[in-house]
Amino acid sequence: MSASRNQSTLRPRASWIWLMAWRDTRRSRGKLILFGFSVIFGVAALVAVNSLRGNLEAEVDRQSRSLLGSDLEFQSREPFSDEMEAYFESLDSKGKASETRLSTMAFFESSGGTRLVSLRAMAGGFPWYGSLNTRPAGLSVAHATQPVALVEESLLIQYDLEVGDTIRIGEASFKLIGEFLKLPGESSFGSSFSPRILIPEAFLKETKLLGFESRKSFKRRFAFENGVSPQLNRELIERRSEFRRNDVRVETAESQKQDIGNMLDEMTSYLSLVGFVALLLGGVGIAGAVQVYLKEKAESMAVLRCLGCQARTSMFVFCIQIAIIGFAGCLVGAIIGIGVQAALPQIVGQFLPFDMPFEFVWGRIGEAFGFAWVLTSLFAFLPLLPLRKLSPMRAIRSSAGVYHARKDWLVWFTIALIGSLGLAFSILQTDRYRHALGFFGGLVAAILILAATGVALRSVLRWLTPKTLPFVWKQGLSNLYRPNNRSVSLIVMIGMGAFLIYTLYLCEVSILKRGELNDQDTKPNTIFFDVQTDQVKQVKTLVEKNDADLHFHDAMITMRLTHVRSEAVATLREDRSQDLERWALMREYRSTYRDQLREHETLVEGEFVSNSTLDSRIPVPVSVEERMVEALQLKLGDSLIWDVQGFSLETIVSSIRKVDWRQMQPNFFVVFPAGVLEAAPANHLIAVRASGTETIATLQGDVVKRFSNISAINLSMVLESLKEIFDKVGFVVRFMASFTILTGLIALVSTVLTSRYQRVRESVLLRSLGASVAQVRRIMGIEYFLLGGIGSLTGVILSLGGAWGVTHFVFKIDLYIPWAMTIGTIVMIGLLTLGAGMLNSLGIAKRSPLEALRYD
Repeated sequence: MSASRNQSTLRPRASWIWLMAWRDTRRSRGKLILFGFSVIFGVAALVAVNSLRGNLEAEVDRQSRSLLGSDLEFQSREPFSDEMEAYFESLDSKGKASETRLSTMAFFESSGGTRLVSLRAMAGGFPWYGSLNTRPAGLSVAHATQPVALVEESLLIQYDLEVGDTIRIGEASFKLIGEFLKLPGESSFGSSFSPRILIPEAFLKETKLLGFESRKSFKRRFAFENGVSPQLNRELIERRSEFRRNDVRVETAESQKQDIGNMLDEMTSYLSLVGFVALLLGGVGIAGAVQVYLKEKAESMAVLRCLGCQARTSMFVFCIQIAIIGFAGCLVGAIIGIGVQAALPQIVGQFLPFDMPFEFVWGRIGEAFGFAWVLTSLFAFLPLLPLRKLSPMRAIRSSAGVYHARKDWLVWFTIALIGSLGLAFSILQTDRYRHALGFFGGLVAAILILAATGVALRSVLRWLTPKTLPFVWKQGLSNLYRPNNRSVSLIVMIGMGAFLIYTLYLCEVSILKRGELNDQDTKPNTIFFDVQTDQVKQVKTLVEKNDADLHFHDAMITMRLTHVRSEAVATLREDRSQDLERWALMREYRSTYRDQLREHETLVEGEFVSNSTLDSRIPVPVSVEERMVEALQLKLGDSLIWDVQGFSLETIVSSIRKVDWRQMQPNFFVVFPAGVLEAAPANHLIAVRASGTETIATLQGDVVKRFSNISAINLSMVLESLKEIFDKVGFVVRFMASFTILTGLIALVSTVLTSRYQRVRESVLLRSLGASVAQVRRIMGIEYFLLGGIGSLTGVILSLGGAWGVTHFVFKIDLYIPWAMTIGTIVMIGLLTLGAGMLNSLGIAKRSPLEALRYD
């Protein structure tokens, strides 16, 4: 009984452990604050994006019906067939509406201006959910008995329009009755290129635009008393093949919700991975900061062991410190993240089809906070776990260490747990196992390659360092492979920082480069399209009359793909075993013919055939763009059969082209040789360059007044709109990337700090052997620069491979490598490592040689 009582009195109470944890921080709070700083920005990015995703999901749920404006919607590129019209009549709906869309030119008589617009001819009760936000309020054109129009706010401002002004569209004139601010389910994103105008469908025929081969779409919308019933939903699924046969697309409120949700997931998944990368870099910094802290606390832990504390009890003291500081860092990061999340809806709002008010999504915030705290705590505990084996002899003999981490099963278990959490997070964010495994596998491969680089460096330097080098260089190089050095771990940490940050940077610049437009100073600045064959000569005459230069003229023939390698497209659509992209099977192609390639087209494979004949016994050779080749898994010699407006035409892939889609001019997936399609019904595109905005406006006005069916694009205006949009997209990407860069800089400082303990011993020993202060500093400078340079070089080289994988397989775009920035990054990280190391080593070189004895 007494033995048990004595044992219980020797066991420290919980209050003592907490008090000891507090008192022990008195001289080390600066290092613990560094630990907290390592996690702040990573947690902020993760919380911001996770909370934004929750905010978006909640708003999509609330507005699921108003996003479509109806319960059921049918859409077709062609007028609905009699079969579909009969089906529409059979639907027991409480309301129905129709809409016809086409791109055309609008002429504003008050100002004399013209603009390409998206015309919406509407009839019926749409929208039943949500509202058509107009100014003055309550306006509608669907039931109007007069030719009236509502225009988008941007048109009203740009052309200084007023209520009562006349707008001519085609052969008809419409009276402006007001403006609309937003349509249900549509964002303002596309209005920069083609602003919208609403007119009554009853007056669409008066425009005389439907007879031309311009791109049109037709919609029918329905509303039901209780939404789409389960029975109707099953019927829609059963009739899916019938709808496909009629080229009709079906949308319900639920499917629209899923489509928008998928689009938002793709947007936020990239941002979430940005936050996760920042958190990983923070974890690297945490491990380094805690390792620095525990190097100095090992003696304190050994003293506690000498006083009778169990290893578990002494560890609890430091676990409490790390857990609390980690919690505080995550809390500060979460608060910053909530502030960032409040700003993000304002930044991305124009890309959304609904207004999104800011709200706290506590569940999402809690998930991000909990994940970040657990992950950062695991990183922090990694250097703490080996101290379980710390010998009490460490209190009187510094050589009495701990068991090596490589032999500790708990360390390996923690590493596996960190890896499992990272993989699980990647899967949850991407929803694609292949992408998640690629992302996670790339991280693991990078770590292994960096570790192998560090080991190889030690071996190479040990055997190949010239003995004739000056003392400073010889000592600096030998420090990289001396016993107890941290070259491998430092190269891994610095290299991982460079790898993650530069991979992210390359993805960013590749995405933005995709939208960047090439120099347009000598390119066409106006394109006329929907030009009919009998109008081509007259349009060219008007171009010459206005002193504009004709750049090119392309015929554009509409066709559909019916067979790929002798297999029917209808069969391939249903066959899920073949990994073919559906867009390439279902789209309506607009192809052209010519006898040469353009300057923005590069022949990748095969031979471009310039001329051919329409001989039914010989397939026509065609040139196919590489994106279509990849989508349909084509190769040279494969056959493609086309339905060219009712005429079946067999072709063979004779060449593969790469097209620079950033060029502001018509680009085609398929180019036929001259001599084949000249007799086919075609629309024509005429590209010209006119000098000055007045000349462009006059030329467009002359053509539109003469031919109401012809539309024109002012490329200068489009370029300005694109630049504004990509500037905003770039700001969002760079804004989120800044969190990763800040975290990476903190991780770099933390990594370098981990080497201070060893540098103190080395410097005082060198001083005791007669080395000067300047020599010690140069030795440390050489070592730090080589570590930073080799680590960053390896990390940046790995990032080239990692970025290629992400851009090629995830974003399906070309990787753009800014070589000057690449070389600059390697040098910059080397200099940052050198600067951080030298600042970290301030005062070390000046220590007295007697400290070599006192330090132990």
